[in-house]
Amino acid sequence: MLSGQREFIIAFVGMVRAGVIPVPVFPPAMLTRVEAYRERLHSIHASCLPRHIVADDALFDICVEAVGEKPVNFAELAAGEPTGQLVDADGGDPLFLQYTSGSTAAPKGVVVTHDSLMENVRCMTEAVGASGERDRFVSWLPVYHDMGLIGYTLVPLVNEISTWFLPPYEFARRPTTWLDCMSRAQGTFSNAPNFAYDLVTRRATEEQLAGWDLSAWRVAGVGGEPVRPATMRRFAERFAAAGFDAAALNPSYGLAEGTLGVAFTPVGRGLRTLTVDAADFAERGVVRPVADGPGAREIVSCGRPLSGWEVRVRAASGELLGESAEGRIELRGGSVAQGYWEAPELTAETFGDGWLRTGDLGFLHEGELYVTGRTKDLVIHHGRKYHPTDIEWAALGLPGVRPDHVIAFSTPDERLVVVAEHKPALAPPDLARQIATRVRGSIGVTPDDVVLVKPGTLPKTSSGKLRRAACRDAYSPSTPAGHGGLQ
Repeated sequence: MLSGQREFIIAFVGMVRAGVIPVPVFPPAMLTRVEAYRERLHSIHASCLPRHIVADDALFDICVEAVGEKPVNFAELAAGEPTGQLVDADGGDPLFLQYTSGSTAAPKGVVVTHDSLMENVRCMTEAVGASGERDRFVSWLPVYHDMGLIGYTLVPLVNEISTWFLPPYEFARRPTTWLDCMSRAQGTFSNAPNFAYDLVTRRATEEQLAGWDLSAWRVAGVGGEPVRPATMRRFAERFAAAGFDAAALNPSYGLAEGTLGVAFTPVGRGLRTLTVDAADFAERGVVRPVADGPGAREIVSCGRPLSGWEVRVRAASGELLGESAEGRIELRGGSVAQGYWEAPELTAETFGDGWLRTGDLGFLHEGELYVTGRTKDLVIHHGRKYHPTDIEWAALGLPGVRPDHVIAFSTPDERLVVVAEHKPALAPPDLARQIATRVRGSIGVTPDDVVLVKPGTLPKTSSGKLRRAACRDAYSPSTPAGHGGLQ
């Protein structure tokens, strides 16, 4: 629980060398509401029952309120005399607990071992050819989890690569500082979710474009949420004037239970997509390539599995599927984490029989992995299955709808609900009807309910992902005029 990136990295590395198992936790600045942070902190504390909590002055009172425990002050700890006591760990020992972001359920503590971390660092470094002699990493991602912690803190630490860090709140306040830093540092590596590429594309001015030099950027990673081809193309076109090469676009796939990276796009190839017949894909999971047009769906490749990974796709019935058939993604390899902390039943369910059941849907095509959604997020409407991202993306672009702030889900009685954050000053009075019309025209299904909510209403994880399950649980269809709301 440290608000500064530098302080966190010092504490994390120090704990590992001392033989302590660190449990990184986001500071409340990463959440829209302090109350949500207190709830998350309480949940994590109850799960792992830490011996001590380390916090700085800014988080001291919040920690006491959340768990009723006085934390150790980081400044006092750092000012103490070194003990000189270092612990040599075995490869199978836990290195740290990586709590999942809780997008579909309560956060779970993934046990990352020394072996699983070093194997994942090895295969990711090999895949992108990262080198301290030529590369400069730039990141505004939180250093407490996933890509920010492993990809942009531990990978460069192991490989002695210089890294420039921007505070996440600085990106949130002024997104273009990310590209300012890329230009000034002549950064070669930087990752971000899809929404961040969209945000800087819309916010950058012509004056900024004229002053930036993005020609050194050779790996523009994108992951952590579904990748929109249109977003990537707009970004590449917009920043070509600043020297950005579209071949640097690098969609990837990973998850905490696999430590981090699973599949990366080959460096220097750029975006690859597959356009399929949407009806065949939705009804039977059949990948039938078609030309772009009405009734087509474009899906982004996440590249090839990294060395040391085995990837297979299985049907819900357990049948092993071949290429070009959508099913449940399962993984095996040295990067798979040890399991969930103090949760043997959940560990057996997810990590049992030597294969990691990711909970993600996708397919293999010509040796590459295409990720299409989450099993638990599938929308069921009158017996037909839809991916929520297809419905959500259909609503984007309408005046008054906040970009990347739309959630689609189905109720237990198979009603389709779309919830969108709107900008009250810009939203037309018939925005809900416009959303329903757009979804019907794009997907061929009409929402049973469209709910408009104020900015900041939709529930999010600690890493900023929208929480569909939490939104579904909060939905109430009993408000006046037949329009539901969020409780």
